[in-house]
Amino acid sequence: MQLTKLHEDFYQIDNMFTQEQIDTIQEEFVHKQCWKKLSQGNSIREEGTTNLVEDWEEIHDKVNEYFATTCYPNPTQLWYDWDGYINEVHKDLSPNLSANIQVYLSGGAWQMGTYCNIDGTWYSVPYKFNCGYLMFNPTIHEHGMKNPVIEQRMSMYQSFRVTEEPSPIW
Repeated sequence: MQLTKLHEDFYQIDNMFTQEQIDTIQEEFVHKQCWKKLSQGNSIREEGTTNLVEDWEEIHDKVNEYFATTCYPNPTQLWYDWDGYINEVHKDLSPNLSANIQVYLSGGAWQMGTYCNIDGTWYSVPYKFNCGYLMFNPTIHEHGMKNPVIEQRMSMYQSFRVTEEPSPIW
């Protein structure tokens, strides 16, 4: 795994998982018909949870270092975004979200990546297989997609909180 600092609060991740790990994770997408369906405009995100990945240790250490305290992982999610889906630019609302990680698990158009606005400057991470981002303070920084999904977008999402007990506000 390689982390590239784009800003103190936004990093690009490259080569997150081994091919064996990716194959195991992608097998979980076979069961997406059982996942929650979330509407966004005229399209859908399917969302499931998994306990497959415990390889966030290096990133978890970085999150703990950033906040100078022990941070706690929220459940790991798998996302399948259908053609036309767009997670518009927003700020997260939940106090459970102190840091977010999203790793893309399929190929596709680079424009389907994530954008982040920090102090009036836009940073972006392209949509690229086995790559993604680490973002600190997603409740402060606007972030999201500027372009809709073309065909499909598969990813794994992990968030961390600074409180031991999760907030009921999601």
